[in-house]
Amino acid sequence: MVVIRCPSTTMKYTLKQIQSIIGGKIIGKGDVIITGIASIESAKKDDITFIKDDTLIKNALVSKASAMVVHREIQALKKPQIIVDNPFLAFTKFMEVVARERYRRPIGIHPTAVISKEATIGKGVSIGAYVVIDDYVNIGNNVTIYPNTFVGRESRIGNDSIIHANVTIREDVIIGKRVIIHCNSVIGDDGFGYLQLNGKHTKIPQVGTVEIGDDVEIGSMVTICRAAIDKTVIGNGVKIDNHSHIAHNVIIGDNTMLIAYAKIAGSTRIGKNVMIAEDVGITDHITIGDNCVIGGGSNVYKSLEASSIVWGSPAKPINEEKRIQVLIKKLPEIYNAIKKFTKTPH
Repeated sequence: MVVIRCPSTTMKYTLKQIQSIIGGKIIGKGDVIITGIASIESAKKDDITFIKDDTLIKNALVSKASAMVVHREIQALKKPQIIVDNPFLAFTKFMEVVARERYRRPIGIHPTAVISKEATIGKGVSIGAYVVIDDYVNIGNNVTIYPNTFVGRESRIGNDSIIHANVTIREDVIIGKRVIIHCNSVIGDDGFGYLQLNGKHTKIPQVGTVEIGDDVEIGSMVTICRAAIDKTVIGNGVKIDNHSHIAHNVIIGDNTMLIAYAKIAGSTRIGKNVMIAEDVGITDHITIGDNCVIGGGSNVYKSLEASSIVWGSPAKPINEEKRIQVLIKKLPEIYNAIKKFTKTPH
């Protein structure tokens, strides 16, 4: 099958059409033509933008946008408005429609793709140039695999998933439904496991797997290592930002979020609905309870109880760390006071 290329799309909506997507009430002309979306600062004629509250009304009054999504009628605006309860959420709904049109995927298999005869390919699949699908791979329905991706032997990709360019999915990996994996990520590479024997590093075979749940999104340049035995698990709804590293045998609970440069060492268990901020390091073989929040740049060296909010290196309760940071800023003053006291003759 040859790839069917999608025609280029030019955005063009009436305000009434946008209102039918996001809801709300139109003030002004509903037949205004909108051809672009933009922030309030950069919007120009024929664009639509939004403000979320009264603090941005001043910006709205000088914006060049032709229409605006607002939280209440702004009579001084003198241009068409759509009034909704939550402008940001409503604008996001419209952005989703625009994105589907703008990035509409092709359907079909590129002639340069190499697909094993033993692989199973679902309906409505798109497979790009120079993709390699190994033996006994199972690709679900409506999956999109962009160019230069490798899918290893006996791996499975669930329905409606999107695998962007240059991703490597190693052998025996299980990927759920509606998963998005961005460019240059590696799923299922060997975990970093070695024994120290006679002063040398002896590799421990990594014969486990990786299992990724449904509705997961994985950023670019992410590595998720296969388990030494058993499996590395990424739960449903997990979101992992760019340049993060998940080591072997890690388990991450549903709906947890990892911001860029998160580093999770081996055999760590992370609960559900955990928020891990940017550049956090978590040591091996500990447990992070459900609903924890770990502040940016923290290093976590011991287990955390559920709902803990921590920050710092080593990570500690956030209020304690804040007090320490205040004292650190006062150290020069404290030092000078001590120095002056010690020089005072008795």
